[in-house]
Amino acid sequence: MDPKKIRSAQFIDTYFPIVDGVVQTVHNYAELMNQTGYSCVVTPRPMTEFDDSDKSYEVFRTASLKLPIAEYAAPMPRFDNKVKHFLENRNLDIFHAHSPFMEGTFAASYAKKLGIPSVATFHSKYYDDVINITGSKAIAKLVTMKIVRFYKSVDFVWACSAGTADTLRSYGFRGDIAVMDNGTTYEMPADPDAMRKKAEAAFKIPRDKHIMLFVGHQIWHKNLKLILDTFKLLDDHSDDYRLFLVGNGYDAEAIRKYADEQNFKDGHVNFVGRISDREVLQGLYLSADLLFFPSVYDNSPLVVREAASMGVPSLLTVGSNAAEAVRKDISGFTAEENKVAMFREILRIFGTEDLLEKVSEGARREVAKTWKEIVPQVQERYAEIIEKYNFKHRKEL
Repeated sequence: MDPKKIRSAQFIDTYFPIVDGVVQTVHNYAELMNQTGYSCVVTPRPMTEFDDSDKSYEVFRTASLKLPIAEYAAPMPRFDNKVKHFLENRNLDIFHAHSPFMEGTFAASYAKKLGIPSVATFHSKYYDDVINITGSKAIAKLVTMKIVRFYKSVDFVWACSAGTADTLRSYGFRGDIAVMDNGTTYEMPADPDAMRKKAEAAFKIPRDKHIMLFVGHQIWHKNLKLILDTFKLLDDHSDDYRLFLVGNGYDAEAIRKYADEQNFKDGHVNFVGRISDREVLQGLYLSADLLFFPSVYDNSPLVVREAASMGVPSLLTVGSNAAEAVRKDISGFTAEENKVAMFREILRIFGTEDLLEKVSEGARREVAKTWKEIVPQVQERYAEIIEKYNFKHRKEL
């Protein structure tokens, strides 16, 4: 089978207008695969009306249940006969689930009915998510047991990094796990100076200061407290640093309140909210010197690759899944997960001659993998999976 001609369906429990790393992964899979073969996205109807007509691929919105206390709609694909009709008429070769919940479990069971293989990617630390939402270890353990049963039910399992695979194994999964990297859509623009100057003007970014950037959901378990505590040490030490935080989230108000309590110097810590315009965000990356991303929650954060593609290295927590992507002092930086260690590392980064410039080049060279590089690898892997699946079932017959 020609990998480029494979017909696939991607299943995800949340999609646009919500944007996160998994949504970006699915979007780029579908968009690039659809250029040579076929790929569609199956996802629930969102809480508010949203137009998918700008996509170059088909998006099927399954039935969903609106929840009054959540920003997500609960998927109900098993009760939607229209999605079954849609899938049966697309002559699909493989299903790919990006969530172990409603859309994912539907994908696994319906692939069996259609006689095609299913693959599922483990993207997130669900145990941590449940703990953060419920505060209950007992509930988190029950959820992870259900997640393990899901991954046992599919034909092939992927993870977005080796550390992520280890997380799934820590939940009790004992099967084979293949690693498939994430990528970025960003490439260095033709006129980076113009894009940088536009961002500097829009966000009042000084050219003569060390600019540090965080991009991600404003939630405590991404180590936002560590970022602010570290920057407090920097701010008390010197006037040379500025921090810009991009994103929104359910802890945003509490995080901003905590920042206010630190009495940072005026204009030194800047919350810019969610940025949906990718070019505006690209300009912010170009304006930064360092991505400060000490999260130990994230598995293979796309922001690290996005920043690297703009020549911006990341400071990560040593031993974290996110730090897997970099080599210290070659393509990124790492430090222990405490404010003093991070503070000292930042002083070293900006105080060592040519170090930042050298590592910036290494980040672009080693970390900035594009989706155009990754998706053909996905298609090749799909072809292998389909061949193995068909061979196994021919033997069983």
